[in-house]
Amino acid sequence: MIPNIWIFCLEPLPQRYTEQWHTDIPKSISQLALDRGISVNVRQIDGTQRNTSLTPGAFLNFSDTNYWKSSQLLNFLEMFDAGETTPNDVFLFTDAWNPVITQIKYINDLLDFKWRLHSIFHAGAYDPTDILGMKMSKPWPWHQERAWYYATDKNWYATEFHRDMFLKNLNIPVEDHNRAMVSGQPHGSIVRAMESMVEFDKSGVIWPHRYNSDKQPEIAEDLRGRMDDSWCITQKLNLSKSEYYNKLAQSTVMFSCSLHENLGISIMEGVLAGVIPVLPNRCSYQEMYLPEFLYPSEWTSSWDNYLAHRDELQQFIQVRLNNPHSFAKSMKVQRLLLKNGYLTADKMFNSMLEDIAISQVNQ
Repeated sequence: MIPNIWIFCLEPLPQRYTEQWHTDIPKSISQLALDRGISVNVRQIDGTQRNTSLTPGAFLNFSDTNYWKSSQLLNFLEMFDAGETTPNDVFLFTDAWNPVITQIKYINDLLDFKWRLHSIFHAGAYDPTDILGMKMSKPWPWHQERAWYYATDKNWYATEFHRDMFLKNLNIPVEDHNRAMVSGQPHGSIVRAMESMVEFDKSGVIWPHRYNSDKQPEIAEDLRGRMDDSWCITQKLNLSKSEYYNKLAQSTVMFSCSLHENLGISIMEGVLAGVIPVLPNRCSYQEMYLPEFLYPSEWTSSWDNYLAHRDELQQFIQVRLNNPHSFAKSMKVQRLLLKNGYLTADKMFNSMLEDIAISQVNQ
């Protein structure tokens, strides 16, 4: 019987890249399996999606995402009861904050299967700057995150910064770090969308983040009021995905003062669209971006520090607004770094296929 890769996907939301993942991940894994000559059925488990609204300041809807994930489990169990699984299947949870991991591991262990679990960690209570870290009572979510980490054979993080923070903050012993893997994420659709954009005349600054405290919108608002150049704060506009991409492509500079960032999709989209990033030298930014795009972290580490360094920051932005062509060579290098290192998940997908290949040899 041909083994399966079961994808427990995030709900497809038009405001988020999860809608693209819903289509692209199964296609990408299937194509890689075909290229490698590995026989596998790639099967995606959907849940019941009640609506596409978002919790303010959050990536998902905190109620609806649980309905989606719970119904995913029920849909999978129907297939399990119908005999559609094999003892050597592989599972991918595109969000590791998923209680279904516990139940799949429960079935695997008690029925003596050899299922292999892969999960993608995006953020969580282990990160004090994330909304889960700020709002959830402790320590129960830390214990839950550790349990999911150990229930999963390979936990995937998009940056070394994120991986190291997780291991440190949850006190994972060094001998157990081999479960923590770094791979880019499957964002080929973003690359294709940005590369197909028409050329626009560029001007002004864009601030692309959620209007949430960890993104420090008050700093962006203050700079917007002080500078003569136009500013676009995207979360104040009701933009479709295509309208948002057009706004990106029309901007000269993209500004961030985020206190929390484990990857940063919007900044990568902007770079692909030719927008010069202006970022604090902290979080995942310090790993991913060239020095000429980073300002000292202290400048926006707090409101008081921002006030102390406001003139320096404004000048840093203005230089890039006034002389965008002088950064053209660096932008070309930066795009390649992002495309090759952070916008492809081939490393993760190949690891899953290797699990399938090994199971077929051992049968």
